[in-house]
Amino acid sequence: MALFIYLLLGLIIIIYETTRKKSFLIDPITLFNFFFFLVYVIAPISLIVFGNRLILDDMPYGKYYFGKNIYTPFIVLGGYLFFLSGYELFMKIKFKKTFILDLKLNDKKILFMILFANALLYLFLLIYVGEFGGLTQAIEQAQSYRSGAIQWHKFDFVLRFFSINTILLYYTFYRYFLEKKSDFREYFLILFLIALLFTVIATALQSSRGFFIFQISGLYALVVIYNKNFYLKYLIPTIIFVILFILYGRILFQSTEYFFKEGWDSFVAAFSQRVQVANQEGSSIVSNFTHAIVSLEAALKHGGYDIPLRYLRDIKDAFTNILPNELLGIKEAKMQLMDQNTLLLQGRAVNIVLPGILGYFTYAAQVVGVFIGSFIYAAIGAMLNKLFITLYKNYKGSIIFFYILSLAYGYFAFRGVPGQVLNDQFGLLVVVFILLLSAKIDIKDKSLKLVK
Repeated sequence: MALFIYLLLGLIIIIYETTRKKSFLIDPITLFNFFFFLVYVIAPISLIVFGNRLILDDMPYGKYYFGKNIYTPFIVLGGYLFFLSGYELFMKIKFKKTFILDLKLNDKKILFMILFANALLYLFLLIYVGEFGGLTQAIEQAQSYRSGAIQWHKFDFVLRFFSINTILLYYTFYRYFLEKKSDFREYFLILFLIALLFTVIATALQSSRGFFIFQISGLYALVVIYNKNFYLKYLIPTIIFVILFILYGRILFQSTEYFFKEGWDSFVAAFSQRVQVANQEGSSIVSNFTHAIVSLEAALKHGGYDIPLRYLRDIKDAFTNILPNELLGIKEAKMQLMDQNTLLLQGRAVNIVLPGILGYFTYAAQVVGVFIGSFIYAAIGAMLNKLFITLYKNYKGSIIFFYILSLAYGYFAFRGVPGQVLNDQFGLLVVVFILLLSAKIDIKDKSLKLVK
């Protein structure tokens, strides 16, 4: 029965995504459907067919949760149906308010702002790596730092500004490769290469496969959205790259320290040895996506029973943790969402195991939380879509912000940690705030209407 429900859910997602009306080929719901399909269809079906051995190694206790609750498939299906209901309802609500956004920025001002932003970013980079003793030392310790083996440093908050580089990367790419209208195209190309270099450095410092995948894949997504064409000749190589990087990216980062300590040959040897071990263990790419469904099972068993419901606590913690706590002397909340989920599935509170969106809703308010949360989250997606449909008519460059927010929206289905969303989008909030200060917004107020 469980297999049938998950297959039915997968069919519903595919039919809905391929038949619904869209203003953009890639939008918030497209990315939500992609990640939801990945973690709540592909992962559970694979676990049912091939067994619990596919559960990620970071979740040794996961086998004691998955498949133990016969209602889980129905809850997942119900959550998605509530999501569809919320999205369709709010997309039918037509707010007859039109606004015109005038940024009043010419290319010279934009170039100056980008140069200033790059100067700040590289200054923050120097501040961050300086606490480790230099760039190479910071890269060497990146894996241990990411896993929690090394304690947080007082300048960690500068990492939040690194996301500004994503905007610079995408905007300069858009101006040089897509719009192609500026008299300063060569400058935008140089600035794009500078942003690309920063992306590589930031990837090494964060030891994150996902960060690099999303940065590079985003360039492809911008091409798709702008030209309204999926360009399969680019899609296939992108998919191959993503699969290989998911499989071997972590091994690559784990082997990096040997390059700095003993040279290229030691790096190659360490990387090759780890690849052989991974192949012998029979690691599966699906294992990387099993955390959400297993976390949901754990949350259904414990949330509201031997573990208190979290309600809106994690949203409050997200805003508190965005501050430079070490410098301000603010103590982070005890047992945050990811700590709690990791403790249940790993046996120790190291920030690794992500709960996924349904796990987050379940920890918040059990099964009721899944249905209400999915409905509200869909409403947010509908409003985001409608906002950018209007904005894009006046300013084509808004697709950069549209895609970044769409990815954050969709990726939350995979992660389910509000704090990570706010932390990752901190740079975006800063940039949007600065742009709005220089913008003129005209709004025509009309009545609210429900489109039949």
